[in-house]
Amino acid sequence: MKSLVHAARIGTAVGVFALGFVGLAGNAAAVPSTSFEVCSPLGCAVQSVRGAAENVGGRIRVVATVSDSAPADTLIARFVFTGSTTEVQNVLVDDDTRTVTFTSGAFQTNLTVSACGGGGCTTKPIPL
Repeated sequence: MKSLVHAARIGTAVGVFALGFVGLAGNAAAVPSTSFEVCSPLGCAVQSVRGAAENVGGRIRVVATVSDSAPADTLIARFVFTGSTTEVQNVLVDDDTRTVTFTSGAFQTNLTVSACGGGGCTTKPIPL
């Protein structure tokens, strides 16, 4: 009888230990995202690029909303991923709002976002 109680205690301890590792693995996998806002020279109320970016396993994932309400100008949002190579994604919006999602190629470490409209551009590096 004593050996059954001892075996049950060992089984419980091993189970709790294993669950602890699962919990740690879940926390390590959670990567915080970085929010950003970039506006054209016309201002954020008229032309803006707002979103979040995260670096997961050497790839950058971006979810952004690109908005333009300027009557005479088109907004060009430019997402530049750099690292082992350079990738550029352009989004054109004219009197509309679009939500876009991009995932960079492997081994990208930097993201720069630009909002171009109203005769100029505003560019910001996004820290990841």
